[in-house]
Amino acid sequence: MGLRGSWYGGLLLTVLLLTACSETGWFFDSDLYLAAAGWAGLLLLLFVLRRNSGFQRFSYHRAALPVKPTNPYRAIAATGIGGILAIYVQHALRGPASMEGTLKELVLWGLYGSFAAAAWEVSRTAKGRLSLRLGWHLLGAVLCGSALLHVYGVLDLPYGIYHTADPAISATGARLGGLLQYPNTFGALMAAFLLERLFALAPALQARPGALRTAAALLPLLPYTAALLLTESRGAWLAAALACAAGLALERRRIAPLLIAAAAPLASAALVYRQLADAKLAPAVLPGLLWLAGLWAGGVLAGLLLCRLRHSGGLRRRVLAPAALVAAAAGYAAAGVAILHQVQDRALGGAATLSARRLIYSDAWQLAKSSLWLGQGGETWRHVYRAVQSQPYVGGEVHSGYLDMLLNTGIIGLLLVCALLLALIAGIAKACPRLLPPFLVLTLHAAIDFDWSYPLVWLLMLWLPAMGTGMAPPADWTMRQEGGVNAFGREASIPKRSQPVGGLRPLPIDAPGVWMRTPPQRLSKWQWISPQRLGKLCWMSSPLLSDLQDPRMFWRSRMLHWISSGKPTVRYYRHQRTDSPKEGFRRYFPGTQLKLSCMLRRMIPPRLPAQWHRLPLLLGFLCWAVLTASLGMSEMKLRFAASAGEAERRELLQAALSWNPANSAAAVGLSELLPPEQQMILLEGSLRYAPQHAGLSWRLAEAHALAGRADTAAFWYRKSLELDRYSSDKQTRAVLALTSLAVKQSAAGDVSGAGRSASAAMDMLQSYRWLAEAVHASPGVRNDRRFHLTAQAQRQAAFLAGWIGRGKQ
Repeated sequence: MGLRGSWYGGLLLTVLLLTACSETGWFFDSDLYLAAAGWAGLLLLLFVLRRNSGFQRFSYHRAALPVKPTNPYRAIAATGIGGILAIYVQHALRGPASMEGTLKELVLWGLYGSFAAAAWEVSRTAKGRLSLRLGWHLLGAVLCGSALLHVYGVLDLPYGIYHTADPAISATGARLGGLLQYPNTFGALMAAFLLERLFALAPALQARPGALRTAAALLPLLPYTAALLLTESRGAWLAAALACAAGLALERRRIAPLLIAAAAPLASAALVYRQLADAKLAPAVLPGLLWLAGLWAGGVLAGLLLCRLRHSGGLRRRVLAPAALVAAAAGYAAAGVAILHQVQDRALGGAATLSARRLIYSDAWQLAKSSLWLGQGGETWRHVYRAVQSQPYVGGEVHSGYLDMLLNTGIIGLLLVCALLLALIAGIAKACPRLLPPFLVLTLHAAIDFDWSYPLVWLLMLWLPAMGTGMAPPADWTMRQEGGVNAFGREASIPKRSQPVGGLRPLPIDAPGVWMRTPPQRLSKWQWISPQRLGKLCWMSSPLLSDLQDPRMFWRSRMLHWISSGKPTVRYYRHQRTDSPKEGFRRYFPGTQLKLSCMLRRMIPPRLPAQWHRLPLLLGFLCWAVLTASLGMSEMKLRFAASAGEAERRELLQAALSWNPANSAAAVGLSELLPPEQQMILLEGSLRYAPQHAGLSWRLAEAHALAGRADTAAFWYRKSLELDRYSSDKQTRAVLALTSLAVKQSAAGDVSGAGRSASAAMDMLQSYRWLAEAVHASPGVRNDRRFHLTAQAQRQAAFLAGWIGRGKQ
């Protein structure tokens, strides 16, 4: 990828993440599938255009770009993503708890893999890394700026603020959720952007910049801190504190300037938080904006003053530097007091939240033990939790990304995710340690909340390692020439020889020319290319023998790597022109035998290049693109059906099921428009893809009840209630439906059938009563679903008892 391509690639990645920000972080399936389908189509289009354009054009500017060598941490991360995809493919073939959830996870992890590959490819050039950094700042500005503008009434965001009267949930009655509509995850993202800017101060201040550059470095601290505080997310605050402590430990030599510079903006952010909290996140527009602007400017100016005091010279340094440190400490203390005074009850409480999380974790662990090694497929908890919950709490999310991965992919998948995260952490720590705190925030907070249910969080976690590429100090990097591209490697990784690696010497710009093997020629044909023609000739680079001559590479691996590469190759020789390229070749690569590789290359047809190592990857990507497009079309048809008429709605729902037979929402919606007999066929087919789906089982029971099949209806009612037993509505409706069937059977003369239906209704009612009594008899039970014995069910008890008594007489 050239300079311009890397720049545009970074812009495309930024647009992709901005789309995710505007669509609730792709939390909902309908937004995710359409965006993923568009991303897959774009990648396929770029691939086709790149292949049809022939070879890449050589450029001396391209040769001057720093390109990092193969990163082992990225290889481990790619292996982790590929392993997780393999587990989900295995579940899809064997039959998971939810085929729909498994397909969604396949789309997600394919999206993560393709996004990571694109980001790492973009980061290979200087302009690409610049576009990634600009994209990161743009994403932070959009997320934070839109949330604060919504608070001040300038911008309207649906569900951007979560209002509640429960003091255990919010100390002020309102929490900021921003574009994600969920305060906890939004707080984790704000903490990540804040820590990235906070630890960028250390290298910026070390360079002794001017006042404008220092002010620009201090400018983002206040809005990020204010947005983080307004979320009132204790988990995000704790994760930010731990990650900040780790970052300060890494920056212990530059900790004093960093803390002094950040004190005033953070204290100003605490004052902004107090003012907005007192107004319950609904301040007057103009006075609120003026107050924000004043505190923002005051915090930046005070930070500049403290920096100047810290770096003052002469005899005043002994007095002013400690004074700046004392003033910074006072600012931090004042900010802490202001925040704790506002949220002391909520900060010191939290017993109810801990109790709810403990219940969810306990039930999830019991579910995980049933399939410990490989899990039960995608979205296991969301589809099964009602069947395994020990108390009637509300918890469609497991509130732990790691536990969710354990349920979906088992211990093996969890180990792969941990290996992926550790590889990314190690890569960031080696390339750019100052990006480690924001990555740690997202990693730590995912352990106590469902951040990973937002694909945006994973994409940002993959963005950080790519952005950190090349941000390390360039002092310990050296250049070598490989195939016309300057590649950078650490000094320790290059063998100490009299010549560079592989014996190659750099080719200066004023060289008379090179020997080059060109694509139209046969393998043994060489021709002399002058510098004037070299700039106009199209070519593609391939692995050089300089890499294959490395003694650390096993000879079989070298031979296979050389044979499997079907791309034409550029060779550089001495500055003077040689009479034969093979003479120069032997001079620079002594002892290399190419007879076997030449013979094998000639056996391969020219139109079928030997790139076998890329074939499985290409086929896998094509399968993923087809799957993504199919799911995207299904969701688009389902979305159109929500606002269509009855006749058109039926056609759209049928089309949605044809694109994705595992779409349970489309199956339930279509069953409402069909007669009972067709409902049974449709729902039984859908249950093959989701055998533990409580909604499908319930609809099938109602279809059998409408058709008058009492025994089959009783079976499916029991099945549905086993999958969702803490539903007062379903328990009552099941008893009423079976009682109505018993009356109809009795009127038709089927006395034995009526007795069976009445007995089944009575058994369900008795189980319902015992379960309701058990819930209300325990004082500490969380009854978030308000499960109770309804009056309608109680009235049916006397009727059924009399009915059964008359039947026995």
